[in-house]
Amino acid sequence: MLRLHVAELRDSWPAWLGVCLGFIVINFTLSLSALALLSGLTAVRLGKLALDESAAFVWAPGMNLVFCAVIGASVIGSSTSLVVDSRRGSLARLSLTGATPRQVVGIVFSQLIVVSLACSVLGGTLALVALKPTLSWVAYGRRNDEGLPAPETVHALWPVLLAALFAVVITLMGGFRQARLASRIPPVEALRLASDRPEDRISVLRWIRIGVWLLIVVAAFAAILAITAEPTKETISNLLQGSIALLIVGAALLADLAPLLVGPLARSWTRLVPSFDPSWGLTRATTIAKASRLTKSIVPVMIAIGLSFGMVAQADVLVSSLAASGFDVQLTGVGAGTLVIFLGLPLLIALSGGVGSLIMMSKQREAELALSGIIGTTPAQRLAMPIMEGVIIAVTGALLGLVMVVVAIGYLAVGFAFTDFTFAFSPSFVVLAIAFGITLLITVAATLLPTLASWRKPEPRVIARLTAE
Repeated sequence: MLRLHVAELRDSWPAWLGVCLGFIVINFTLSLSALALLSGLTAVRLGKLALDESAAFVWAPGMNLVFCAVIGASVIGSSTSLVVDSRRGSLARLSLTGATPRQVVGIVFSQLIVVSLACSVLGGTLALVALKPTLSWVAYGRRNDEGLPAPETVHALWPVLLAALFAVVITLMGGFRQARLASRIPPVEALRLASDRPEDRISVLRWIRIGVWLLIVVAAFAAILAITAEPTKETISNLLQGSIALLIVGAALLADLAPLLVGPLARSWTRLVPSFDPSWGLTRATTIAKASRLTKSIVPVMIAIGLSFGMVAQADVLVSSLAASGFDVQLTGVGAGTLVIFLGLPLLIALSGGVGSLIMMSKQREAELALSGIIGTTPAQRLAMPIMEGVIIAVTGALLGLVMVVVAIGYLAVGFAFTDFTFAFSPSFVVLAIAFGITLLITVAATLLPTLASWRKPEPRVIARLTAE
């Protein structure tokens, strides 16, 4: 059995290589958060940092571990699903040769563990290198308000090892459903590529998760009464942290609801786009028909756009509300730097996951472009089609990301109603446009660039390569 595990891992490594960027970043963010937390706790224990002034070096890294775990599980679930989809033929042959469902699950799990541990080496090393600059940056960003010194860096190996094990647990949790689905692939039907599959429907377990996320949202809004019962200078800071948490919870909720939302949303808004170019219609039809691939590609992009929009919107609310309220006060722990501290690492996970997912499906995209060339599309149209697909992914992700922002900003609006502050929101449209433009550029590049190499090959050869795999 060990030989079979090794052989399957050797055969599948190109597929895992396409999504390994997300695994590296997840390990990096968890290791960096753990090291920063250890450095902060050590400074408090040695008396070099007061406990009531240590939130940026204790509370923030601790919350980052939670936020990165939630976002990482969603990103890993999408990445693992894409790999399993690309390996359906191989998994079907295992079933045909007598492998039991439990053995197929074990093979997928063993690959997840090996990939996560291998990526943890690079991710942990990068975290050790980035620890001191990160602590210095956090201290610099808060020095004007609190005069906080940067705690001494603690380069210990055991937090990195614990973070690597935690990443393995998150990986197995994120890939559990995909491993079970892999074990249930019909041996004969899995030998063909289907445009969509019933396993992308929402399972009972996912409905339970959706219920949990909704309960957390309701509980967060209910907690506003307790947070604002006795207003202090920390009240706005607490409301901001609640809004940040809801942004993460909203991302997880929409990721679980994505199979229901992505297809209808993409179909609706793309129908409104006027175009006289047949390649737009072909791209739209192909992208929406591949609903499974579209959903898994959009989830990390949605999270990245939602988090970036959320950071900008929350900062705008704070600035606008303070100005509208006429208060000249300094709020502890509130500001753009705080938003980056709490949301920067989850945003990095989402961006890396989005790039990895798009690159992962490049071979299927190459075959589709080659097929379109056979039926008569011009080279210019073939160049435009992956760009159009990237636009569809980015815009659909942005529309869903706005839902995350509405929930988070709505929480601040309700919270401010129970304080002496006047809620005001003057969106920085230019900054939002820049954030969307950067994400759009990354998405289009990850969709287009991997397909350019196939242009030098005959179309039948490109299609035959995907069929053989």
